[in-house]
Amino acid sequence: MSKLVTLYTKPGSCGQCTNTKRALKTAGIPYQEIVVNESDKQSIDELKLIAEKKGVTATMPYVLVMDMETKDSHDWFGFQPDEVKKLAKELQA
Repeated sequence: MSKLVTLYTKPGSCGQCTNTKRALKTAGIPYQEIVVNESDKQSIDELKLIAEKKGVTATMPYVLVMDMETKDSHDWFGFQPDEVKKLAKELQA
């Protein structure tokens, strides 16, 4: 199972971003990080739209997990340790 994990974070000290990065590293999950600066209005608007469609608050970080074989995706906002644990189990299967 080949998955690409992309982590969208805020610059500087974002506690939820830091905790998510730490959880992914601890679980041995490789990821690519994209820092979304306040001046990147287009990315911020896109993230807000995604959150609106999901009916949640656009809290950083935003994690996007793409299955490279099926092109299915799974995503979440904020620090979600249970999602990281679930992803780690999927990758071990």
